[in-house]
Amino acid sequence: MAQLSDVKTLYRALDFERELNLDDPADAALYVANLHCDGGISPVDELRANIELSDRPGTWLFTGHRGVGKSTELRRMAHDLRQTGDYYVVVADMEKRLNLGEAVKLESLLVSLAAALADQADRDLGSTAGQHTYARRLWDWLTRTEINLTGLGGKLSARASEQLGGEVSFTAQLRDNPSFRAEVQRALESSRGAWFEEVKRFIASVVDDIKRLRGVQMEVVLILDSLERLRVSGPNAKECYEAIIQVFDVSGQYLKLEHVHTVYSVPPFLPFLVPRIGGYFGVDVCKLPHVKVFTTPDLTKGAQPVTPHAPGIAGMVQSVQLRFPRIEEIIPLPMLERLALASSGSVRDYFRLIKSVCAKATVIRPALPLPDDSLPATAERTLRDEMPLAEDDLKHLAQVRVRHGVALDSMDNLHKVARLFDGGLILSYRNGIGDWCEVQYLLHDQVAPYLLQPA
Repeated sequence: MAQLSDVKTLYRALDFERELNLDDPADAALYVANLHCDGGISPVDELRANIELSDRPGTWLFTGHRGVGKSTELRRMAHDLRQTGDYYVVVADMEKRLNLGEAVKLESLLVSLAAALADQADRDLGSTAGQHTYARRLWDWLTRTEINLTGLGGKLSARASEQLGGEVSFTAQLRDNPSFRAEVQRALESSRGAWFEEVKRFIASVVDDIKRLRGVQMEVVLILDSLERLRVSGPNAKECYEAIIQVFDVSGQYLKLEHVHTVYSVPPFLPFLVPRIGGYFGVDVCKLPHVKVFTTPDLTKGAQPVTPHAPGIAGMVQSVQLRFPRIEEIIPLPMLERLALASSGSVRDYFRLIKSVCAKATVIRPALPLPDDSLPATAERTLRDEMPLAEDDLKHLAQVRVRHGVALDSMDNLHKVARLFDGGLILSYRNGIGDWCEVQYLLHDQVAPYLLQPA
C-alpha cells in the first residue's frame, strides 16, 4: 500500500521540463511508442523517411504545440538516424541561443544556427579537425564583416574573446544582450545576400571536415528545436507574428542550406494560417498532433460533445506508469483517465495535473489511493484559470468547435488566431492522415453558450 512518501517519488518522476534522450537506455525505457499515430503512420517517421530518401540535403519543417512531445520525438529521430551510421546529427535547443519572446530576425537565426553547428563540431571533432576551432572560424568571419563585437555594451571579457564564440560568450550575448543582437542584425542586414553565401561556405567547410573524419558517406542533419516557442502574445503580438511570417515565408530562400539537411521547428499555427509554407520548400510540414484522447468528430457536422478515445488515453496513462509503476496505489485508474481527458492530449499538461494532485495530497494527507475526484477537480480548475478568455475569444473558439478548423474570419485577424494557438486554446489532432482542430477540453463549458450565436 502506498504511503505519502511515495507521493513525493511520483511527483519527482514527472519531470515535464526534460525531454527524453533515446540514446540513453534509461530514457528509452520511458518512451511510449506510437503515442501520436492512432492507426496512421508516425509523422516523425515520415519526416525521417523523407530525409533518408532525399538525394540531396533538404529543408524540413516540423511543428506541434508545446507539451505534446516534440523535443522527445525529434531526439528519437536523431537517435534512429545515428543508428544507421550514415548521419551526423546535431540537435540544437534554440531557446538557449535566441530570445524567443521577441520578434525573430533572420540574421540572428542563421548566425545562431551556424554557432550551434560550430559548437557541436568542436565538441565532437576537437583539435583533430584543424588548427582553429570552428567557433574561432565563425568569430573570425563575423569580425571580417566589420562588426565591432567587443565594443558593445556588456562587452565580452578577455577570456570570452579567447573562447571566441563559445556558448558562454558569443551565443549568450546574442541571446541575452539586445543591443549586441541589434548591432549584429544591422550589420548583416546591409549585405544579406553576401553574408548568406558566407554562412553557407562556413557550413560547407564544417561538413567537409565531418566527412573527412567520420566517413565520406556521412550526411549532416541539423535539427533546430524550440523555435515553435516563438511568442505571439502580449502587446507586440502582431509584430512578432509578422516577423515569423517574414522569416519562414517571405525570406524562406535563406533557410535553404544546400550542404546540410535542416529541420526547423516552427510555431503550430504556421501550417494552418500559411498552408502553402511546405510547398515552398517542396515538403509536407511534419505536424505532431496532440495525443488523440477524443474520438474523431463527424467533420461534416457542427460542434459535438467529445467522446473519450480509449487508445489515446491508455497511452497517456502508460507514459506515467512507466515512470512510476505503482501509481494506481495513489491515483486510481479512472482519475488518471479523467486527467488525461482534461489535458486534451498534452503530455506536459497531463504531468502538471498529476503533480498538482500530488502537491495537494501532500498538504491534505488523504487516504490512499485517493477516495474521490475532489483533488483532480481542483487541479483542473487551476489549469483552466490559466486560460483567461475575452468575449471575442469565446466567440472565435465557438466557431472552432463548429468548423473543426481555425475559423479564420478575416486576414486582419491572423495574429489573433496565432495567439490562440500559442496559448494552447486551439489544439490540433490527427485521424489517420487528416487533421482537425479542437478547443481545449476544460474550456468547453465556457464556450458552450456561444455555440448558438451567429459567427
